[in-house]
Formats: sequence, C-alpha cells, structure tokens
Amino acid sequence: MSAMRLAWLVVGATVATSPIALDQARRAFDEIRIASEEDAGRLWGTPLYGPMLFVDPESRSVVANRADEGGVLVAAGGLFTGKLPPTVPVANTAVRWSGVEWTMILWDSVGERTVSRRRLLLHESFHRIQDEIGFPMAPADNAHLDTLDGRFWLILEMRALAAALRDENRDVAMADALGFRARRRALFANAAANERALENNEGLAEYTGFALRGTSDEETRVAVARWRLDAAGESGTFVRSFAYSTGPGWGLLLDGIAPEWRASYKATDDLATTAATAGKLTVPTDLDGRAAAYDGSRLRADEERRAKEQAERLARYRARLVDGPLLTIPTSIGSFGFDPHSVVPIGEHGTVHPRLTVTGDWGEITTESGARVTADSSAIVFSAEDRPRLKLQAGWVLRDGERQGDLVLAKAPSR
Repeated sequence: MSAMRLAWLVVGATVATSPIALDQARRAFDEIRIASEEDAGRLWGTPLYGPMLFVDPESRSVVANRADEGGVLVAAGGLFTGKLPPTVPVANTAVRWSGVEWTMILWDSVGERTVSRRRLLLHESFHRIQDEIGFPMAPADNAHLDTLDGRFWLILEMRALAAALRDENRDVAMADALGFRARRRALFANAAANERALENNEGLAEYTGFALRGTSDEETRVAVARWRLDAAGESGTFVRSFAYSTGPGWGLLLDGIAPEWRASYKATDDLATTAATAGKLTVPTDLDGRAAAYDGSRLRADEERRAKEQAERLARYRARLVDGPLLTIPTSIGSFGFDPHSVVPIGEHGTVHPRLTVTGDWGEITTESGARVTADSSAIVFSAEDRPRLKLQAGWVLRDGERQGDLVLAKAPSR
C-alpha cells in the first residue's frame, strides 16, 4: 500500500498494553536484517535494513527496532515501544519522525509466511532509501489505464511477461510484451512518462521485495507470473497498481539477461526499453496477430463488458462526489493512506477512493461510499451525506461552501 508522506508524527510512551508480541516483532526485524546482510548492497549499493516501526492500526501501539532521536520511544527487551495518537494516520510507507527516516509497517499486514513477510518488508524498505539512491517518489496520473484500450494492451503485456518469466519462448514473449507496451503508449499522450514514474517507484520497490524474498530465481519468477501477472484481468483498476506487476516482471527478466543492469539504471530510464536493448529485442510488426497468442479476442470482449459497467459506476460517483452537496477537506490539513488497487479516475475531477479514512488535528472522517481527491491534489472531497461520520475536535468548524449544501472544514474563528 502507498501513502501520502508524513512530515511528522508523535509517539507516546505506552508499553504495557501493546498487542504486538515483542518476540514476533524481533523475529521479523531479524529476518529483514539477515536478508539485507545477505544482499550486502548488491541490489542498490546500500543496505536495505534500517529504522523500522511496526504499528497496530487498532490500538496504534508501536514497536521499533531502534530509538528515535528525540528519546520518545521506551526501551523494551532490546526493542523500543510507544503509541501513536489518533491524529496520525498509519500505513505501509516511509515516514520521517524525530530525526529518523523510518519504514512504517502495519502489524496486521506482516503475515505468517516468511517469503510474503520478507517481500512486504523489503518492498517498504526500498521506499525508505529511494531518495538516497536516486529514485525520488513522483506523482503519476495513469488514468488511461482505466480505459478500454489502456487496460486491453496492458493486460496483453502482462500475459506476455508471464510467459517470458516461465521461459515459454522467452525472447519472443518479451518482444511481444514490448510491442503491446509500445502500442498502448502510442494511444495516450504522456503515457510513457507517467507509467515510468510509477514503475520506477512502486515497481522497483516490488521488484526488490521479490528479488530478496529468499526463494530460488526460478521459483521467484514463477511466483511473479502466477500472483502478479496471471490474475491481471481480475484487477479492479491499474491506475496506481499496474507497476506492482510490471516492475518485478521486467526487473526479474533483466536479472536474467543483464545481471548488472541496476548499476547504471536511472529514474529517467524505462525498464522495458532497458530490457529491449540488453536482449536485442525486435518488436513484432503484427501486434493484432500476436494478441491472438494471448487469447486477445476473449480479453477484448471481457474488457468491453467491464467498460460498460465502469461507465455506470463513474456516473454514480459523479452524482455523489461532484454534482451533489460536498464536504471538502484541504489536503494541507488532512492525511490518508489508500489501497493502490482500488483507485478510480474520474476525469478532470480527480480520483475516487472507494474507501477512505482521513485524519488531522481537526479529527477524523471515514467513508465506505467513496471520497474524491481533486485533480490538483489540493482537497479531499466527501459527500455531505458523510457528515455524521465526521469526528470533529474543538477549535474546528464546518463553514458553508460555494454552492448551497456544500461544507468546508476550517479553523474556528478566534474570539
């Protein structure tokens, strides 16, 4: 999961009621430390293991692997514990607090399976070091991946990548994937730049998690094919999630044909283009014909049905979050985490998150009926029907908006 970067958080020193078992947390920390030591900086030239916080989202209890610079956390059995206040959103993300850049992990997402746990924790560890190694987080609007043609050619790319990862005529499958990718990007302005921005963020993070999850190269490639690419058509949306599939797909294929590719790879580079150069791939001329090798006709019919259903869904969101009475919260005072697999573009009006919780000094609001982030990211927009869900702290008020029935969260006027 991705999250808006937090500039700060405050941790209270509460130890006794922590639901995070220290021995389990210690074991998870040790697993990632050992994985980082085994890697020895091979992937990105720097250790992946570093400051890490486990957070229980219900109680907001924290267990960390080191002290904070301000001395707020309390030492406990070689680890450090505390508690987050209600105003601090929690998510799987990187966060700077008390002079330390942390990897924050929701404890309930850590899981029981070692390989899954390693993948998640190493993915999030990449986010902590990405600025340092030259891959700064960058916003990317990939709304074209919610269109009929955008999804069609992306799923074909994913199917071809899966075949290549299984070594089913690898070079042919890689060339097909490259061709499907090129066809998609030719249809939409700025598609290449926007896709590259997300792929060199979440895609490289997910590649890192898979590459170091502790299984053989072949087993890892098959896992990406099975769990990230084969089920691609079942995804609700690819707008913020496609890179979790294509990133590890292209990255692991590059490991096989150009093992040192990361040494010269930059944020302005493209994974598929890098693979095409390394593998001396030639894009097929008959892409429509090649699509047939990946069940393109049935896929097209499925995506046409989905496009019709999506149009109806968007109409409902517009009625609720654009045309109806609204409750607006400026992003300057609101923070939130979100599921990248569920983001729905709504044209010039921004993106809809079907479920969202927003917090700040003013309180908290949660919805399961959709909330909208404006196209310029200046505001988070709820339906005014969600007003009863707003938990407002003293010193804050709802004032009238520009239209009748609209509300805007603001500081109460001083007396």
